[in-house]
Amino acid sequence: MQHLRQTTLEKRDRIFAANSNPVFDRAKANIVWREDLYNDVKQHLDAIADQLAIELQEQCSILIAYMTEQLWGSSQVESRLIDNSDYYLEKLQHSLRVLYLRFARPVAEALIRSPVKSDTRRSIIKNLGVDIEILDNYYSGDEPALRVLKRYANYGFQLLLDSALRQEVLGVREITSLIEAFDEFKNPEDEVIFEVETDIKIFEEYLQFAVFNAASLESYALQELQGLLDKFRDLKGAWDGVAMNEWYRGNPALLSELPAALQPQELNLEVSDRLRQLGTVIAQMQTGLSGSP
Repeated sequence: MQHLRQTTLEKRDRIFAANSNPVFDRAKANIVWREDLYNDVKQHLDAIADQLAIELQEQCSILIAYMTEQLWGSSQVESRLIDNSDYYLEKLQHSLRVLYLRFARPVAEALIRSPVKSDTRRSIIKNLGVDIEILDNYYSGDEPALRVLKRYANYGFQLLLDSALRQEVLGVREITSLIEAFDEFKNPEDEVIFEVETDIKIFEEYLQFAVFNAASLESYALQELQGLLDKFRDLKGAWDGVAMNEWYRGNPALLSELPAALQPQELNLEVSDRLRQLGTVIAQMQTGLSGSP
């Protein structure tokens, strides 16, 4: 999100300049800036989902490493649990994109894509599916203005800072601590900047305190780890063969746990040759003794 803010700040001045001739067109600049920002947000959401998949894969690797250690470091453990690590990552990325973007993208549609009180935003809010209403049930933050996403999307930052409006709509007069209050805007540019930056902040708030929970990402991660553990247990018969293979190849980690009688004996060729020679000499002596009068 910090990178997203930096990117949009770099583009803002260019967009404002392009919409300031002969005077600053507040409405047009707001729309153009948000369209550009919305495209960046979609890319960032994809990146977040992919990063979540990478982090989950790392957790899976830690679990597999532990199970591998239980089987004396055998290279066969991972290959039996995960056939192809690249394909496995792709599967995680696909699953997490479906779960995460199901809720994250509608929030971006409602808050980022178009200005507050615009016809486009009203249309988006009206057409949002039940996923947004489900999302309201998962908001765990403290700000009452955000407990219903559609309501905040309709009113915008005024619902955070206008005490009279908060009393009328929310039943509370205290203004929010999520953003800094203001007295009045010095120019139209400042108002557009405040509106967009506030929506970015609230978008981040929803990602942290609603989307993650609604998408059940933690449950999915735990299920994936539990699935690997169950598969490890189900392959109990296969691990007997793995243990035998490790014994045959002389895995020192395995051999160190075996009693001496079960450990393979090393053959000393020099000693063996001397014993053979000694055996030949003894046999000759026995032949000579048996032929004596």
